[in-house]
Amino acid sequence: MALRDILMVLDASARNEARLALAVALARRHGAGLIGFCPMELLSAPEPIEAPPRYPEPLGLQGIANIAAESSVSAAVSDSITSTQADLAERIGEAFRERAREATLRASFESDLGPPAASIVQRARTVDLVVMGQPDPEDPHVPAARRTIEDVMLLSGRPVLILPYAGNFPSVGKTVLIGWNETREAARAAHDALLLMEPGAKATLLTVHPGPLTPEGEELPAAEAARHLTRHGIDAGPAETVPEAVGAPSVIVRPTVTEANALLNYASDIGADLLVIGGYGHSRARELMLGGVTRALLHTMTLPVLMSH
Repeated sequence: MALRDILMVLDASARNEARLALAVALARRHGAGLIGFCPMELLSAPEPIEAPPRYPEPLGLQGIANIAAESSVSAAVSDSITSTQADLAERIGEAFRERAREATLRASFESDLGPPAASIVQRARTVDLVVMGQPDPEDPHVPAARRTIEDVMLLSGRPVLILPYAGNFPSVGKTVLIGWNETREAARAAHDALLLMEPGAKATLLTVHPGPLTPEGEELPAAEAARHLTRHGIDAGPAETVPEAVGAPSVIVRPTVTEANALLNYASDIGADLLVIGGYGHSRARELMLGGVTRALLHTMTLPVLMSH
């Protein structure tokens, strides 16, 4: 299976470069086109300034992050917010287009002034993969950015590859951990993971049990799913684990958190470069309700995570 169109969500953070490096690597590997998409509403920040600074010289992606830190506005100067955002978006676009030219990729850049989640969701529905970044906890926009990721994952109908806010991840898909619990979302995610795995990649389908492990001699829950992936040329196998209890020996406190930790710990143990999970949730009265493991991983991920709903 091959990617043909990749949508990368760009902002004014210092992590644009790391996310772009991975998106470029995927696009080159698949011969795919790369679309840089910048929701301008995500470019504003809360503290006011008297006037936006001028930057006559060309800047790279790291320089753009510095601009963002200095270009915040308040309601008192709201008339200038659109021009400030447009200026930042243009500089982000220039840096993106230059990086794409260097990689000789088919690429385009788009920006949008509409609500970030809605604009990304609409654009995402006509691509194969969306690449986004986990919000930095120190970013003042982290609540809005995290909700945007949740909305895109639940509403776009496309898999979303999320990169942690710290660390370097030049490639994904060589050693993959897939969370498996025999649900529709898990099946969808395992299938979508084929987009990021080359033939011969190693995949472990891990079931995190709330109770005892499967008795010896019985087939593990993910065995048939693993056999299906092997028919796609993947070196796949099933596994299972029990989350470590928190608190009293007979009581597991906040099981969704311990299950998320079990996935991350197992990923570390096998040297995984990608964690794949089904994203759980639904939309009701315009409020998104996410499954506990999904939300816990959005807060605590330590490696790239592919979420599919």
